[in-house]
Amino acid sequence: MKNTRLRLTDPVLIVSAIGLLLVGCTSSAQDMVQKTSDVVYAVGNGVTAPKLVYVPNPEYTEKARKEKIRGFVVLSMVVTAEGTVRDPHIAASLTEDLDQQALAAVSIWKFKPATKDGKPVAVRIKTSITFNLY
Repeated sequence: MKNTRLRLTDPVLIVSAIGLLLVGCTSSAQDMVQKTSDVVYAVGNGVTAPKLVYVPNPEYTEKARKEKIRGFVVLSMVVTAEGTVRDPHIAASLTEDLDQQALAAVSIWKFKPATKDGKPVAVRIKTSITFNLY
């Protein structure tokens, strides 16, 4: 008779145990779908750029106006497959208060989403907001 007793050193058992620890007992099919939908593309190689459809301008702060600060803030952000902005952050700063105004403005921008193979996808883009006094 063959010994069918499992040993803790059995490679299949170890790999299975590690897999269960990594996946977790509470994972569901919906969790797995969510992770694949979090893919963020770069524009190019078959991925079209998103197109702005709603672009409110940021407001100049009174402090920046008094100090006659001019220049631009560069921001990086994800434009979602729904055309909204997610995870905006400053890539090149001007002043703290104008940076905050730029972040507030882009957070409400709306886009026609980027596409890949005709389907809307999320993309990471950079943009700049110019602050000018006229």
